[in-house]
Amino acid sequence: MDVNGIVIMCWVLVFIILSQETYVKAIRDNHVCHESGTCVNCSNRNLSYVPTLPENTECLIFENNTLPNVTQGTFSNVSKPENMLQLHLWHNGITFLSKYAFAGFTHLKYLDLSGNKVKNDEIKLLLGSTSSNNHLKTLKLNSMMNLLIQEDTFSLMNETQLTAIHLMDNNIRNFSQSILKKLLNIRTLVLDINLLQDLQFPEMVNLFELRLNRNRFYRVPNFCSTDTDSSSLVPNLGHLQLNYNKISSITDSTFQCLRNLTHFGIEGNFLSLIPNGVLSRTPNIILFNADQNTGHKAHIEPRAFISQTLQILEIGFDGAAQSIFVSISETFKHSPNLTTLEINYIDMFNLSDTSLSKLLLPLTNLRYFKCYMCQIKHDPIVFLENKHYLTKIDLKSNEIKTVSGDTFRNNIFLKKLYLSRNKISHMKESKEFLDKLEVVDLSMNPFVCDCELQWLISWFQSNRHTRISHPNRYTCSSPSKLAGTHMANIKFTYRQCHPFSTMEWFGMIGGPIFLVIVITSVVIYRNRWNIKHYIYLMRKRRNYMPVGGDIYAYDAFVAYNQDDSLWIRVHLIPVLEEGHNLKLCVHERDFHVGAFINDNIVNCIGESKQIILIMSNAFATSGWCMFELKVALSKHIEDGTKVILIILEKIQNRNMSKSLKILMETTTYIEWTEDHAGQDLFWNKLKDALGI
Repeated sequence: MDVNGIVIMCWVLVFIILSQETYVKAIRDNHVCHESGTCVNCSNRNLSYVPTLPENTECLIFENNTLPNVTQGTFSNVSKPENMLQLHLWHNGITFLSKYAFAGFTHLKYLDLSGNKVKNDEIKLLLGSTSSNNHLKTLKLNSMMNLLIQEDTFSLMNETQLTAIHLMDNNIRNFSQSILKKLLNIRTLVLDINLLQDLQFPEMVNLFELRLNRNRFYRVPNFCSTDTDSSSLVPNLGHLQLNYNKISSITDSTFQCLRNLTHFGIEGNFLSLIPNGVLSRTPNIILFNADQNTGHKAHIEPRAFISQTLQILEIGFDGAAQSIFVSISETFKHSPNLTTLEINYIDMFNLSDTSLSKLLLPLTNLRYFKCYMCQIKHDPIVFLENKHYLTKIDLKSNEIKTVSGDTFRNNIFLKKLYLSRNKISHMKESKEFLDKLEVVDLSMNPFVCDCELQWLISWFQSNRHTRISHPNRYTCSSPSKLAGTHMANIKFTYRQCHPFSTMEWFGMIGGPIFLVIVITSVVIYRNRWNIKHYIYLMRKRRNYMPVGGDIYAYDAFVAYNQDDSLWIRVHLIPVLEEGHNLKLCVHERDFHVGAFINDNIVNCIGESKQIILIMSNAFATSGWCMFELKVALSKHIEDGTKVILIILEKIQNRNMSKSLKILMETTTYIEWTEDHAGQDLFWNKLKDALGI
């Protein structure tokens, strides 16, 4: 083989080796990174190079790797850099950044270099390059390892096309007006977690979102121009966040130059007052967040939340609701379109049911209600009855002891319920209600795992419909033998929860005896007046001594029902006693006080010459009247005592007893009438019967 052949063979071998290495490297790279559509994620792989990427890659997430020097060659494995739209390079230990590192990414829209230690001069050049890149809109430079922001850092940014810049956690103490003038096209400016105390704004008509959380502001920055107090430097600012600063007060003038503000956050400051009319200068406000404020003796004035547009309200103060809400009934009355209300740490333990209901009564359009660590002790039904549109309720860490499906019966759209860390030991059976929820959290309650809670334990173990939050935190607090046991591990046998009761044992052993007793009792009850009658007849035969001659204490004993006493007083007594000087025995007047009724009846009938029975439906249905009837019949049979029967009204068939029916069929009776001529005949018949 000649020299040329050997050379050709060598080149072929080199080509084969390189091809194999490229193939192996491509296979390895495919295993290293994860593809999702046009986005490739190579994070947390301890890589020191950017691997080969598919041609259609538009997004590269390359975070938590090792990439100290970033140049244009770093991205040589990106076959079509012009397709790249997003580049995430967070926390790669970058210490050197070439001016031309991203020159190939001509359509890049999003660049994140956060968490690296790039020098100030290199950042300056990077920022300067954004002026010539019409596509790059979002730049993140968060946590840049004590990056020193200087006046000249932004000096090359003339007419930048950036619309969002993030500079969180960079220990920035000063962000001057001259720096802000370089950012006039910015819509979103994020300066969270820095050391800023104040900001002086130029006119920034494009600024829409400003985040100044966790700085050192003592007041809300001034957004008004120096010309007039009502002219705004940021006329289109819609989102403003000042959470976790040192702000102690806000007034209506705070927002006088923020008429387009829709979202405002002042959580975690030192507010002690939300005054009346604070939202009066923000006609478009949607969200107001004043949660976790720790001002001394906090107050919310009655008309603080007057707004037709407010939809989301978050408030949180340390203190009792009675002092924080200056007016229980007025606080939420003027926010008719509120759909989300979050209350935290306000103590409502001493609020009555009425007061708590009155506080939340106006909020009929709520979709989401949260009250965290509010010390609520009531069944939530007292304030949820008119909240028909609620889809989510969060009442974690309260003092609630009782809930059931009835508690939420009016919340037909409810899907998410959070009641962890309350005092719930038992719940009424509510399987159907729980099955309708998408998410439920009843964890870390002091459940008493007995048979009353068996339904919940069974539902917990067999549930297939509802997502249960923190299932490992459902444990028993009692009885002692089950304390600390997870609900998932509890089993009850049928007989454990359905033991034979005392009555069941009694039924099995003494059933026949009990049946005899019941039957005997029924017979005795149905014949009680006959029995009483016979007892008194026996007593009478044994103890009664007949008196010789015609010596009687009364001319007639009148047996009647109390309902007919008016007829006795108005008609019978005047005619017989006053008109004919007869002495009648009337129980209301003549029975001996202190004696048994039975004794009074028997004795008075025995001392009466004749017996008058005043019959009515009331008489026929009275047990004592029936007793008097039986004694009268016995007296008539034994001694021939005359019994006179007066009918005041027609006796209904259902009231006709056997004794009464026999009496009326065998005895001539006199009927009372309302006709005057008929009454004369009635009295003549009665006098003849009495022998007067």
